[in-house]
Amino acid sequence: MIEEDLIRNHDTGVNPFKTPDGYFDSFTTRLMERMGHEGLIEQPAVQQKTEAIVVKMNPFRRAIRYAAAAVVAGVCIAAGTYLYTHQSNAEQALIGEGFEIAMSDEDLDDALDYEMDYEILNNSQIAYYLTEAY
Repeated sequence: MIEEDLIRNHDTGVNPFKTPDGYFDSFTTRLMERMGHEGLIEQPAVQQKTEAIVVKMNPFRRAIRYAAAAVVAGVCIAAGTYLYTHQSNAEQALIGEGFEIAMSDEDLDDALDYEMDYEILNNSQIAYYLTEAY
């Protein structure tokens, strides 16, 4: 809002730009002289098509590029395999039989109390937790 007020205060309504007298009277003739009026009327000369020069890549450089691409692909596959097996081991530790035995009845009651206190549960969700937990 302040910027708009500053702009309005500086606007005097007078155009600060002026063209010389008679500028547009001879504008067309000067433009045609610069462009070469006669050259525009005649048909442009047909340009001959030149054949493109094909430069073949050095076979050694091509092999280096393929090798670099193979290294990048190998690194991606190795990283993906490592992450997948690492995640699988972590999931197995959580899902395995040891997890179910490690949770005592008191811990289960505390977890259920937490859910009841801080989460909005309806009866169907409570029934699901009770039937799936045991």
